[in-house]
Amino acid sequence: MADHCERVFVIGIDGAMGRGMRAAKTPNIDALLADGVVSYSARTVMPSSSFQAWGAAFHGVGPEKHEIGREKPISEDVAWPSFMKVIKQARPDFQFAAFCCWKPIITHIIEPSVECHTVSLPDPEVAAAAAEFIRQSPPNVFYMHLDFVDAAGHRHGYGTDPYLEQIATTDGEVGQVLDAIKAAGILDQSLVMVLSDHGGFGQKHGTDHEECMQIAWGCRGPGIRSGGIELGSDIGIGDTPAVITRALGLPAPAGWDGQVPEGVFAD
Repeated sequence: MADHCERVFVIGIDGAMGRGMRAAKTPNIDALLADGVVSYSARTVMPSSSFQAWGAAFHGVGPEKHEIGREKPISEDVAWPSFMKVIKQARPDFQFAAFCCWKPIITHIIEPSVECHTVSLPDPEVAAAAAEFIRQSPPNVFYMHLDFVDAAGHRHGYGTDPYLEQIATTDGEVGQVLDAIKAAGILDQSLVMVLSDHGGFGQKHGTDHEECMQIAWGCRGPGIRSGGIELGSDIGIGDTPAVITRALGLPAPAGWDGQVPEGVFAD
């Protein structure tokens, strides 16, 4: 593989606690990350909730800065643009797509200036639609959000058997997208990342309980260390944009607080 990637695929699994991702049957994600790096003890932000955490994953700063919430979408004039906006400004010819179960990713977190192709559907339908889209017209930058793991945590309890069963089902949906990337012949030129936004304790999240704060985070692609190397808790969800831009060979904006964690890249 080349030193820099040509495409980026980010798959977000809402509510997937680190311990749950390690324990559940996830053959598709495991096979992907066997050629990359993974952490089951990466850290999210406080409060450990979706607006705050996905905001950090896209914008490289914590919620005290990005302030994204139900009543406040991201502004175009902040010093912490999303990784999509940074890429758009550097590579204006790139094509962007976001397929999301949780619609605020589209309406609140990705800036309108990205001009992103967007689809919002429940998990099974969004995964099938995303896979078909990739097969027909592979985008340069792609994000998919799956939400049913978090729903299972709220309904049955995080870490319970039904919750782990939903992670296994979600892994199958991730596998559809990974198969489409492979079928398009672009896997080896792409950064492919899988991460969660928060975990949970009991049937809730949002607190600083360890099982709320630990998330799964992994990637593979050009320049990334290979061999399924397991990293620790030094990775924060807000480091995600810095890894993405580094993989593309682009500089990170000064407004991001997130950094490239040690051990992710081969050099």
